[in-house]
This record gives sequence, C-alpha cells and structure tokens, in this order.
Amino acid sequence: MNRRIFLRHLLLGGATAALLPGRVFAGSRQPAAEAAPTQRWAQLLDYARWAPSPHNVQPWKLQVLSATEAALYYDPTRLLVHTDPTSAFTIIGLGMFIECLRIAAGPLGFALHADHAPEPRLNYSTTVPQFFATLRLTPQAPTGVADRELIKQRRTSRLHYDGRSLAPALQAQLAATAAQYGHRLEFSAESETVDFVLDLNRATLFTDLDEPATRQELARWIRTTPAEAATRKDGLWNQCFGFPGRLMHNFFFHSERFQSAWKRKILGRVYRSSTNGTAQVAWLTGRFDTRTDWLQAGAMLQRLWLELTRHGAYLHPFGSVVTNAQAHAAFVQHTNLDPADGPLWLLVRTGYSAEPPRSFRLDVHDILQ
Repeated sequence: MNRRIFLRHLLLGGATAALLPGRVFAGSRQPAAEAAPTQRWAQLLDYARWAPSPHNVQPWKLQVLSATEAALYYDPTRLLVHTDPTSAFTIIGLGMFIECLRIAAGPLGFALHADHAPEPRLNYSTTVPQFFATLRLTPQAPTGVADRELIKQRRTSRLHYDGRSLAPALQAQLAATAAQYGHRLEFSAESETVDFVLDLNRATLFTDLDEPATRQELARWIRTTPAEAATRKDGLWNQCFGFPGRLMHNFFFHSERFQSAWKRKILGRVYRSSTNGTAQVAWLTGRFDTRTDWLQAGAMLQRLWLELTRHGAYLHPFGSVVTNAQAHAAFVQHTNLDPADGPLWLLVRTGYSAEPPRSFRLDVHDILQ
C-alpha cells in the first residue's frame, strides 16, 4: 500500500488503529464527536454488507475519514489465490459492494464517488489490509428508496426452479441495461442448451475439485453447521446449497472417500438433481481485461441482480464453466459465441424458486474500522 496514501487517511480519520503484520485493523472506540460521521457510513454499510462476493469471502474493510469521506480497503487474508488468480472476480465483488453503497446513499441525498488505487490487481503477497479506493459523498436530490431495500432482499437460489423462464420484456430490459455498460447479455430456453450447461457445470465442478489446491482453498470457506455459519458469518453454508452438512464436510475434507466411480456417479446425480426445474440459462460477454473493466462489470451485475430481485426472480452463477479453460471452450463452441462481443465472463441459470436460505454476512462493526 502507498505510504503517502495511508498516512493521509490515518491523519484525516484521526484513527488510532495500526496496521500490524498478520492482523486486520486494530479496533478503537471513537469519541462521541465522531459518532455522527461513523453513523452515516454504518447506515450505508448495513446495506452494502449484503453484496455478493466470490464464495462469500467479503474482503472489504472501511475506515471513516469524515462524514463524507472513507477509505475502502481489502483484506488479503480473504482472497482466493487459486480460484481467482487474476483477482478479477474479487474486484467484481468489490465493485458490487461500492455500487451497493452508492444505491444506499441515494435516499440520504448523496451521490457516491470512488477514487481508486492504481494497482491493476489485488496484492496476494501480504496479510496487511490494502488500500482499494477513497469514497466520497456529495449532495444530490434523494432517490431510490425502493432500490435500496432490494439489496437486502437479493439472494442466490441454488434450489429447484419451477420451470418458468423470465418474461421476454424482462429479458429485453436486462439486456438493455447490460448494453449501457458495453456488455452483451443473452438468454437461452432451448432444452438442449440448458441441459448442456447443467451437465457441463456438474462435470467441471467435480473436475476442478479434484485439484488439491482448489479443493483446499474452498474447504477453508465451507460452513457445515448452523452454529459455524452464524459464528463465522461468511463462506459457503451447506443449507444454501441444499446438501447435508456431513456430506459437504466429507467431500471437502475427506475427498479420498469419493474416488470410486460409483460414488462419483451417485454424487453427480445428487448435484445435478439440485438444478431440477431450470428452464433458462443466461450469459454475459464484454470487455474483461483490466481493473476498470472488472469494476464496471461489478456495478452492472449488481444492477441486473437487483432488477431480477424486483421481479421475484433468482440466478445461480456457474463460475467453474467460466474459469475452467476446457469447459469455457466447450460452451463457446456450443453457443457459437462471437469473439467480437468480448470474452464470456458470467454464466448463470435463472428463473423462479421458493425463497432460498440467506447466507450470513459480517456485521457492520466487523467491516467498519
């Protein structure tokens, strides 16, 4: 992290926190005079903390500098070295987090602006919180109370879907939003394509988890009891996947028990059946080369997801198909994607289901330092 930037933030914030090796910020109680600035940012964080992130790692930390300025950091101990080596998808998550802050600030009469650090990727070589952006609030006419509440309503549904596709008008609206950001959003309800995607995702997921580094990295984020999920407030809770906690634990921590062909076949069927009722898949293509691209993609994805939420619809990302080179190529070939549209960077199933369980999130005081 740039020393000059850090010293500026430390002085502006009047903070006594120190960045110590192997630690996140050392917390400190603020004087009563500083309660109001903290309260405003805490109110925004109470919405933004529900932003999605890869495997629910929630890497964000926020340091209040004044009533209208804060420093956003990321915690390198929460990064995914093996499953997100370029940090693209974690930066997308940070972009979604910033977009949630922006949406939450609207009804309070503020616009939010972000001045970003120059680093092209996140720093995996340290355990000390790293500066990501300075966030500034500027006055504007109040807007978007309803949009703000959608942030807390949004969920990922990995449940059975009910066989319905999104209405054509909603598809067109979502595609138009993506186009405003320079991306192309496409849908398919063709049974051949839907089945191809569901089968490809199942096969790729198991292939990826056969790789020890990937499996061990994900195992760190597996939560297999309600008590563990509620205590840790992050990661992948088995109830959100609809799988028994013991099965999920054994798969990640005792993978040797699942090497036989017949067990793999049964487990594959169990996972594939969890996507029953899926009638539609969708994918996004567009610029995806730089930090700026990833931040823009995050802001756009947050907007798309909230619009789905407004209409009572859900999505379920299939990240393995995107990041696995062989599966990625197979999908591109099957759908005959046009390279001129940019690379495939998101693939999902979308539709309608019962209300899914909501994964836990870090509390405001866990983020606000």
